[in-house]
Amino acid sequence: MEIFVSGATGRVGGVLTAALMKRGHNVRTIVIPGDPNRAATEAAGITCHTGSLASFEDVAKAMEGVEAVFHMAAVISFQPAARELLWDVNVVGTYNVLRAAASEAQKRRIRMVFASSDQVYPTRFARFRPTDENHPKEPYTFYGMTKLLGEDMVKFYNRSEKQLDVSTAVFSHTEAAHEIIDPNGEYAGPAFYVNSRVASLKASSTHHAGATSNSELDQILSILEPLVADDEPLLLPRDAQGNPHTQELVDVRDIVDGLLLIFDKPEAIGETFNLAPVSPVSLGEFIPYLAQKTGRRVVEATIPVDLGRTHGSSVKARAMLGFQPKYSMFDMVDEAVAARP
Repeated sequence: MEIFVSGATGRVGGVLTAALMKRGHNVRTIVIPGDPNRAATEAAGITCHTGSLASFEDVAKAMEGVEAVFHMAAVISFQPAARELLWDVNVVGTYNVLRAAASEAQKRRIRMVFASSDQVYPTRFARFRPTDENHPKEPYTFYGMTKLLGEDMVKFYNRSEKQLDVSTAVFSHTEAAHEIIDPNGEYAGPAFYVNSRVASLKASSTHHAGATSNSELDQILSILEPLVADDEPLLLPRDAQGNPHTQELVDVRDIVDGLLLIFDKPEAIGETFNLAPVSPVSLGEFIPYLAQKTGRRVVEATIPVDLGRTHGSSVKARAMLGFQPKYSMFDMVDEAVAARP
């Protein structure tokens, strides 16, 4: 089968394309000029078309003749300065992929899976938890809004194009094992390490997606900045009542397993599925474990500002698809530590 995977040079796309090729499929993607991962992607046997998701002509050319589509590419940013890029890639890009898929669906039936985000609910400030697929869509970030627009376009095209069968996968936060022990990692750094948390707060791109006011950010910084140190300690944050914060995270391999289950099952067509762990993990358990495995020290801080918490429900995916994450956060740490040179 000829399959187009947008974002094939990224975290999820790279693992997904390897799984698809292992099944015997031919995979192609679109890459922007200068993508540093292009050489490795081509070396893996994936056809790379140079272009931009914001250009319909580029997308249509890359998707000509495909039988299936995984639209994984997206810009994730909570910076106001990134809004134009977010719009071009996440909204215009998704529209272009759907347009091209609809065009191909005039010639043959097309199966498509779209990657969304729990930011659409929104993740940390949901009205109820566990947050299932019926939760109102009330994003508080521009990024979340772009993903919601993508979901709405997907639903429209699934209704209006008789030979285009689309499903949506809503991702909880996703990491590869090696990222979870990286103090400078894009997400693991601000989530688990005090130095990176402070740097992220100062950039107004916090892991809780900027859901705090400037005065609250200043308050958090006044607590955390004195804890910054050259040895990059781990951070164990607690709320005003002394309860440790929690973390929800899915291994990229489990996300890919979920995507393939959605792709394989006819009953998934037209449906939306949360790909989330069964339950969040207390940082009161995880941070000491990470410290023991990596030899880092831990600093604790009470954060009086409500930063929300995530707890997505994967009941639908488990019931309809048989989705069952295999890798816990603790497993990921063990694997990452064992793989260190």
